Amino acid sequence: MRAEDLLLAWDPLGYGIGSYGPEFDDIALALIHIDTIDELDEAVRRILTDAFGDCPSESETRAMAERLLASSEACQL
Repeated sequence: MRAEDLLLAWDPLGYGIGSYGPEFDDIALALIHIDTIDELDEAVRRILTDAFGDCPSESETRAMAERLLASSEACQL
C-alpha cells in the first residue's frame, strides 16, 4: 500500500477520515527526508501534537511509522 493511502485511511485521533489533510501532507514531506522509524515516529507525534494538542499512543504512531517507511522503501527505484 502506498504511504498516501495509508495516511488517508488513518484516523489517529477519531476526528474522522479526511480530517488531517495539512498534517498528513507534513508527514508525507517528512517521509522524504527521514529514513528511521524512531525519527519518523517522533515527527508524526510532533506534527499531530502541534496541530491538535493531542496524539495517539506511541505504539500506534510507531506502527504507522513502520508501515510508512516500509511502503516508501517498496516504491524506491
